Order: sequence, then structure tokens, then C-alpha cells
Amino acid sequence: MLKRLEELNRTVRNLYSVTDLLKSMGQNTDSVFDIEDNFRGSNQMSVCVERVKAIPEARALMESRYLGPAIDLEALSQLSRGTLGHTYATVMKTLGYDPNFFRQREIETEEDWLTMRLRKTHDLAHLVTGFGPTGGEAGVLSIQAVQIGYPMSVALQVASIGMALKQQPEKLPNITQQVARGMGMAIQMKPLIAQRWEDGWDKTMRQWREDLNITDPVIDEPYSLKNRLPDLDLDW
Repeated sequence: MLKRLEELNRTVRNLYSVTDLLKSMGQNTDSVFDIEDNFRGSNQMSVCVERVKAIPEARALMESRYLGPAIDLEALSQLSRGTLGHTYATVMKTLGYDPNFFRQREIETEEDWLTMRLRKTHDLAHLVTGFGPTGGEAGVLSIQAVQIGYPMSVALQVASIGMALKQQPEKLPNITQQVARGMGMAIQMKPLIAQRWEDGWDKTMRQWREDLNITDPVIDEPYSLKNRLPDLDLDW
């Protein structure tokens, strides 16, 4: 009974957080962190952790609690054009994003590490796949949902489709296309959670995509990063 009440309470908290996030059109990132925190200690997170541990490279990162150093955009900007680091720094600066803005959490468990690693590398997932940071979020959520079943991603993916169906049906085709595209990419590509991005800042975007088996990145679609930043001269 106590376990059921705990799950019910978690569900109610997540419903409030999801509603707040969707009302803000995805801009209220605190709601995203709230949803992640609400899943802490849940059965859903336990299952997700086991899926990550089944990936040898990801398991090694988890066991060592590897997070990597804080990201320095100025240092990355000095790398050669076309590299992951230079492209990431250029995009983040243009968008006005702070790569270290995410909510901190003490790493006491494997799921704490997983949550913090995903928070830190979220924008890298957008970059290598091509999904835009606004308007393309459903694509990245779909990748995380398919590859490791990350609870927050699954919850927001389902909620965004349901909200569009109920309140903005004209947006449903765009969202479902993102979801379908992300799912297809997730099945084909190597697990993003298993990557040590920090060891390859100087590797080109093209090489990263080849190594990850991303053969059809999102480039010209309306929900692409390139479409979000049309004036940015980069090797997309």
C-alpha cells in the first residue's frame, strides 16, 4: 500500500510538472529537472539503469562515475572549424546557452550519475543528430526513450503528443514526424549514453556521425538545428 501511494504521489507531481512545461512551450527547464527528480528511486529508473548497464561502454562510464570536466566554450572555440568542439561552442554561443546551467545533484547512486550525464550532454545529442533545441525536442526525447527508456523522455514524449492531439491538433504532424524520425535514428545509431564526447572535441562532426552510424541527420527539416539558426555558416 505504501509503495502504491508513493507511485501515485510521484505520478501527480509529474503531471503538474509536465503541464507546467507544456504550458511554457518547453521553455521552463526547471519543470524538466523536476520530472527527472520525481523519478528518482522509481522502478522506472531502476529498469532504465539496467538497460544502460547492459551497454559495455556505458557501464564502464557509470561504474567510474565519469562526468568529464566542466565545458569551456572559449577553449572549444579555438578548435578547428568543423570539429565537434568548435561547432558546439559556436551553436551554444549563438543561442546564448550556458553549457553548465543544469540543476546539480549529488551522485550517490547509479541513477544519479545517469541523470547528471544526460543533463550535461543533452545539447550534444541535439547537435550530432541535428534536431533543433526548440521545435525539435521530441526527436531527442524519442532517441533517449528508445535507446535506454529514460523515464523523463518517455513521459514528455507521450505528453507532448497527447497535448497536441487535444489542444493543438494542427501541430500533431510535426511532432509525430519528429518522434518517428528520432525512433528510427535511435535504432540505427550507437547508444549516445555510451560516448565520451570530451575525448573527441577535436574530431569532426562528420567523423562523429560516421562513427555513431548517423547516416541521415536532421538538416533541412523545419524542426532542425540548421533551420533554427539559418544565418549560421556551419558544416551541418
